[in-house]
Amino acid sequence: MLFQKKIKPEIIKKRNTKKLRSSGIEVIEHLPYLDNPDFREPKEIARRTLVLTALFQLHLQAPREVIKKWLDENGLLTHLNVEELEYLETEYSELTEQTQTDIYWFVEAIWTFAWIGGLHNNLTLNTGVEDSLATLIPNIAKNEPAEKFISNFKLRKKIEIFEMLDKIYRAHWFARNNELKGEKSEKVDLDIIMERRKALEYTCYKEFGWNEISLDT
Repeated sequence: MLFQKKIKPEIIKKRNTKKLRSSGIEVIEHLPYLDNPDFREPKEIARRTLVLTALFQLHLQAPREVIKKWLDENGLLTHLNVEELEYLETEYSELTEQTQTDIYWFVEAIWTFAWIGGLHNNLTLNTGVEDSLATLIPNIAKNEPAEKFISNFKLRKKIEIFEMLDKIYRAHWFARNNELKGEKSEKVDLDIIMERRKALEYTCYKEFGWNEISLDT
């Protein structure tokens, strides 16, 4: 309860709105402030990070049997949802184009979870994943175990995570509005923002499963 009192979504909204506007990102005033967060446990977030890491290997053309074996041996197979299990039962080339695109973008969520875990400090609105990500997570090709990553995973300050979610939520409106108007801004990348927001929403609101997260603005 003490922590809940420290996070004041309405104040964070005002602060982020001011910062975004000063950087040239317009934010509408009537975009609501976010609900008070109810954070997931670090180990659950770490497992979701590794599930997405494993599934991303499909995009890299890794054999499904190798991915499935690694997930099973590390106790992660039961943490996949129904759709994700189907990915492992289907030839990658036979997955829909949209599914392949979704799997490709998992890397942005992985990068965000790494930021949430304090493994790097560069989560922006417009620049992609850095090469350093490969050094921050287990190497599945080398069969590196998941246990150390999961046990060592700690959240950065929760208020920092919530402030980042609020910032990305407001920038999401700007990026989406630009798309609808056929305009572009180098300050935001809609695809990057969407994937990063999803990872932050998953972290802040434990009542929603990975596939239940709404990215409305």
